[in-house]
Amino acid sequence: MSENKRELQKIASTNHEVVPFTNFELYLQELGLPHEGIIASDRERNMMSMILPQTIQELSPQTKRDAIYLSKFVASSAIGLYDSALNYLWNEVVVSLRAKVNIYGLDLFYDAAVGGELRETYSTFEDLSSIKDNTLIDTCRKLELISDLLHEKLKHILYMRNNIGASHPNGETIRTLELLGWLETCVKDVIDDRPSEAALFVQQLIVNLKNDNLTLDESRLEQIKENLQRQHSRISGNLLITLFSIFTKKNTSPNVRANILKLAPVVWNISSENKKYEIGFKLDQFSVNLDEETLSLGNSFLEKCNGNNYKSEGTRSRELNELLSRLLDTHNAWDNFHHEVPIARQIKKYIVEETDILTNIEDKLIKTILICRVGNGKWYCNGVSPGAKPFYNEIIRLFNSRQVNKLLKFLSEPEIKNILSIDNCILQTKDLLNLINLDLQDGRTKEAIEFILDNIDNYKSKIFKTKELKELLKYI
Repeated sequence: MSENKRELQKIASTNHEVVPFTNFELYLQELGLPHEGIIASDRERNMMSMILPQTIQELSPQTKRDAIYLSKFVASSAIGLYDSALNYLWNEVVVSLRAKVNIYGLDLFYDAAVGGELRETYSTFEDLSSIKDNTLIDTCRKLELISDLLHEKLKHILYMRNNIGASHPNGETIRTLELLGWLETCVKDVIDDRPSEAALFVQQLIVNLKNDNLTLDESRLEQIKENLQRQHSRISGNLLITLFSIFTKKNTSPNVRANILKLAPVVWNISSENKKYEIGFKLDQFSVNLDEETLSLGNSFLEKCNGNNYKSEGTRSRELNELLSRLLDTHNAWDNFHHEVPIARQIKKYIVEETDILTNIEDKLIKTILICRVGNGKWYCNGVSPGAKPFYNEIIRLFNSRQVNKLLKFLSEPEIKNILSIDNCILQTKDLLNLINLDLQDGRTKEAIEFILDNIDNYKSKIFKTKELKELLKYI
């Protein structure tokens, strides 16, 4: 009988057949299995036995009672299987983060973590098991459930778990102090921690918003605004997505929708640009899915936030094209002064900045606005809708130099040029040209505008036949 076997038998007889951890290498050796480098050295395990209890004792009784994977961590650490211990530690982190997510609100989490068509497939706590660990910690950071610094620490621990833990084959060694450092981070900052004040504020806000009996007044809206402005922009951005999600659900009650529409512009104005565009992309998805009811709700939400310019280019082009056609038809119809106003207002909501004027709709926009702004020459209000006129002026002021050049060329086309024999149309043409900042125009464009302003009263519609203006317009 070998010396090792005699030693094992002696140990077993004095310990009721239980092999103590300090001699586990002998047990492996007797079984004919690899035993060198499998478990941590005696020195490392002695260090673990001295420091580990103190860290575990700092946990609250409630946390310790439910920490199954932490028990497995302790057992693996005592044996010296540090790579396995790291795996169990990470499992406890995941369990803890999922519990935090459940407290915070599953809808809020899934809105931030899952995009596109997959979103509707996530709703229950069990669905969290389908969320990858990377996505879990990234989304927890977005929602302020963990800090930016802790996020980076957890990313590092996850990387180590994936590369030197027992989750994959590897030949690396983990040192005791290294493992204990990760344990302390996970215990103090995750396992025994609670969500931030900001996260709990948003969670409670959503819970209250779903109350059918709630009525939001101006003072409450102001309080919410002040609180959100003190938080990281991620908070308001994620809240915006969640508000949109609740609003567009078909089973949301009318009163809840009414309260969301009161709050939405407040949250919208302090949210990041990428979150606003994200809502625009969601509308595209509704359209592709032919979900007209949800699309209509989404449009109402965006309309309330004055966010039509955040829709995708394809959607904006299509909707603007339809609005411009309606505007032109209305302009040429009976009682146009009243009926132009709501359409002009709607068009302006798509065009807040110069960059909102899309190239593929540019010509139609410039020509339609020009026709309506020059007017029909009638005596009433000098031929231009007084309610729509401010919207036309705001759009014209946004035109860049290329668009101003196009405006001048459209002005010289027969459809518009022929009505410049009417005094009111001449008056309106001069007014709209005075809206253009000449300092921002090319030399020839500036000279052409100045020539028209100085001479249109005399030449009227024939001004575009003058040699001087023909030469100026020829090269712009």
